[in-house]
Amino acid sequence: MAGLPAAAGRADEGAGGPIDPALLPAGDVTFLFTDIEGSTRLASGLGAERYRVVLHRHRALVREVLKEHGGVEIDTEGDSFFVAFHDAASACAAASGIQAALQSAHWPDHGSGPLRPRVRMGLHTGEAWPSAGGYATPEVHKTARICSAAHGDQILASAACAAAAGLPPTRVRRLGDFELRGLPGATELVQIDTPGLPESFPPPASRPRRHNLPHALKPPVERPEDARELDRAFAVSRMVALSGLPGCGKTVFAKAWARKRLACYEHGVWYSDTGPDLGRALLDALDLRSEPLRDPMATVTDHFRDRRALLVVDGADRLGAERRAELLVLLESCPELHLLAVGRRPVDLPGAVKRSLDLPAGTVGASMLAGFCEDRGAPWTAADCRGLAAAVENFPPALLALADLVALASPQAALRRLRDDPVAVLDSGGRFRAAIDDAVAAISGPARAVLLELAARERGASVDEVLDLCRQRDGSLEALVELVDAALVVIERPAMDQAVYRVPAPLRWLLAGPDAAPGPVNDPAPAAPLDLAERLVHPVPFNAPRLRAVALHRCCGPAGTAGPLSPCRPRSALAVGARPAGGGPAGPIRPGPPPLFRVTRTARGGRSVGPAREAGPVRSPGWVGAWDGTTTNPAHPPSGRRASRPPCRPRRTPAPRGACAMLGP
Repeated sequence: MAGLPAAAGRADEGAGGPIDPALLPAGDVTFLFTDIEGSTRLASGLGAERYRVVLHRHRALVREVLKEHGGVEIDTEGDSFFVAFHDAASACAAASGIQAALQSAHWPDHGSGPLRPRVRMGLHTGEAWPSAGGYATPEVHKTARICSAAHGDQILASAACAAAAGLPPTRVRRLGDFELRGLPGATELVQIDTPGLPESFPPPASRPRRHNLPHALKPPVERPEDARELDRAFAVSRMVALSGLPGCGKTVFAKAWARKRLACYEHGVWYSDTGPDLGRALLDALDLRSEPLRDPMATVTDHFRDRRALLVVDGADRLGAERRAELLVLLESCPELHLLAVGRRPVDLPGAVKRSLDLPAGTVGASMLAGFCEDRGAPWTAADCRGLAAAVENFPPALLALADLVALASPQAALRRLRDDPVAVLDSGGRFRAAIDDAVAAISGPARAVLLELAARERGASVDEVLDLCRQRDGSLEALVELVDAALVVIERPAMDQAVYRVPAPLRWLLAGPDAAPGPVNDPAPAAPLDLAERLVHPVPFNAPRLRAVALHRCCGPAGTAGPLSPCRPRSALAVGARPAGGGPAGPIRPGPPPLFRVTRTARGGRSVGPAREAGPVRSPGWVGAWDGTTTNPAHPPSGRRASRPPCRPRRTPAPRGACAMLGP
């Protein structure tokens, strides 16, 4: 567009003639740029003399309307005008008046009809202060860019200008966010309609801003099954909660899925992390300014009210109850807005559909492991990592824990070491155990009890078997749902009317010991039924006298002597360390919340669950037995008291060999 940048520069220098500084608007100023579309082609077709007549008539009409509405002409160059107004309403009225005057005026005939010049206009409101007879502010350049994006006979304005003018909704047509050349961020553009003037125009001649998703440094791993599940979820609800364990790639997957759905959302896809202030984080993602004396979420709600868009909120599980309520109000106020809430745990809101990234299917796990190795400079491909990924059942924390070893050695060497001692290989740096501890710390006591029971069943259990194991009154169904939401238990469906709930193999090795270690990948040996899976779990406090006696007998032998099982160390993220009964020195205790149980081997090859090397009271009162019945968050016990009485009494029938040591006979 010839002339507009030069006009802006000359306006800064006051080249449009001497202007009284007292006449120049200051503070919130509305700028207007006008320009004849295709002026060069029009001049060539008319010739110099006839074009001069058209240009002078155009200038006379424009100046007549500007005088009527109080516009201050800053500069005129060629076929363009640069004008400033004290208020936005007068500027919008002047723009409509100019277009109406140009439409009704008489123009020279050129055979096929009158050659009326088609003028495009751009309006913008911003803070500006006069300097040397003009304005030196980025708002001037933004107005020029808005004008250059318009078409002939069209009035384009920024959303800020339309809001300042107080135009009724019938006169404002929202066009979306656009990236203006040379300016940072995005600007929302609107079209101002005037009765009697054209209303249908092509899209603005500027690149629309349809999303703020960052471009990935390398292609993400394709997960077609998970993408289809997410599509089906959005077909029935406008809010979907996507959850998964750390390292499963849920954030990368959510961004890749959202980018491929840009065509489904007219007003774009927007990604934001929750951060300490959700409203301000959303404003930053949308490139919106905070309004004084107004809550940021109200501004976000107004932005999305009449728009079909997708909002991806990462870290939604960290939101408090108040912020979750704000998200619900946002969805209820914006009927065309869809929300994808991503986090380790699904956000708890009414109407939300839950989807979790379970164990990656097919070659996805091998591709993830190959990607981890590639980040560490190793050349291994997905085909090289397929056997190792299958051995750990594509469990994301296990894949992440194996990445260093695979990168330094090879997938085959890591697989051989994994068969020898799976727990030692997975937890060589302590990161795998720490990841499991974090996941376990976030679940309730009944969920831990169900997790221990399912860990003892290599082939998993049905819902009926879970109820038989844990009794319905212990909240086992709610605990099972909690474990599925936390991705600590996966669902397998051997038939349409059947569902088996199973603990992934790496987590089972950590909880139940190396007896469940993987055999050869091509010839897996069937596992013998475990005694632990054949009994019920009854919550019993650790300081029960009977439990002390059983724990001493099993771990130290009769009469307090050291038994064959005493050297056992805690394997589980649910294990607790404490002093021996004889008052000897305490063993090393890892920092962080102490886990609950340990699983040891009995003399006959079974497993028993009990306090780890513990005969005295538990060190942390919040982690009591399977559940003390007083709190669902074991990391924060009630103040002023330790464990309450168990909700049910233990059965007094003799326990089988290899049964849970915490129960007693």
